[in-house]
Amino acid sequence: MSLHSIYRDVTKEVNLVDRFLISHIASEEPTIDAAGKQLLKAGGKRIRPAFVLLASKFGEADRDELIRVAASLELVHMASLVHDDVIDDAELRRGKPTVMQYFDEEVALYSGNYLFGEAIRLIGEVGKPELVQVMVHTMREICEGEIEQIYDQYDWEQSIKRYIKRIERKTAILIEASCHLGAIVANCSAADTKALRLFGRDIGLAFQIADDLLDFTANRTELGKPVAEDLRHGHKTLPVFYGAEDAVFYERLSKIESMPTHEEVAPLLSFLQTSGALERTQQTVDHYIHRAIKRLEPLPKSSAKRSLEEVARYVGKRKG
Repeated sequence: MSLHSIYRDVTKEVNLVDRFLISHIASEEPTIDAAGKQLLKAGGKRIRPAFVLLASKFGEADRDELIRVAASLELVHMASLVHDDVIDDAELRRGKPTVMQYFDEEVALYSGNYLFGEAIRLIGEVGKPELVQVMVHTMREICEGEIEQIYDQYDWEQSIKRYIKRIERKTAILIEASCHLGAIVANCSAADTKALRLFGRDIGLAFQIADDLLDFTANRTELGKPVAEDLRHGHKTLPVFYGAEDAVFYERLSKIESMPTHEEVAPLLSFLQTSGALERTQQTVDHYIHRAIKRLEPLPKSSAKRSLEEVARYVGKRKG
């Protein structure tokens, strides 16, 4: 099933979010303006705005406020991608040159900061302090997660518990916030808001673990960036945790202290593809998807609830 069909309940609103982004990403500073437009050109599935919009269906929301909130969260996501690319010195994002490649590291950093600021400005104009509190908490968690990832590079002894905490902060928090913000702007009940927020957290964890899996299973075209990029940059993801249970694999892994050569990475990739580590990773993704769908059980039956379940299943099976 395609995302287009899953978004059927909010297709019009997703398109409005895109138009809103185009009109509000502009800056009087030409370089920041060009950088923002380059990032928009790279596209994206708009999964996070869709979660905001779908979560709002369990209450009543003003459409203009809803579009503003969804677009604000997407700006935070876009800013985090820009900063990610600077940290990883990435050349490609969704198969297209990153902002850093078009301009330089400094411009990319300040462009990301600009997007963060614009997101707070826009959501602040809705006039609901709780929305701003959730957004600020989200941004703080993202920044702390990024710093943790920097310090964890090439630390092959770190625990799975630390990895899960890191991806909660780096990725899951944004999808959790999507559902939380949608529920708040629609004045959902406390019970429904909690169910939607926890659903978002589990989907966020599944999303990141699926992304970590794709780093080893997708081809360069599907992924939109080089394969095994996380491993090359010293990021210990779940497939590597499972692979590292093997003594020979761990011994080879532990010798990598900086950007490895192809010869160093090739035997590690070969082992992961035949050891069952990738299959175990998919099982973990499925666990979080199943748990997320269970979170929705207390919510009333509706087309939006079915769409959330379908998005969850899409996340568990996505190829890029």
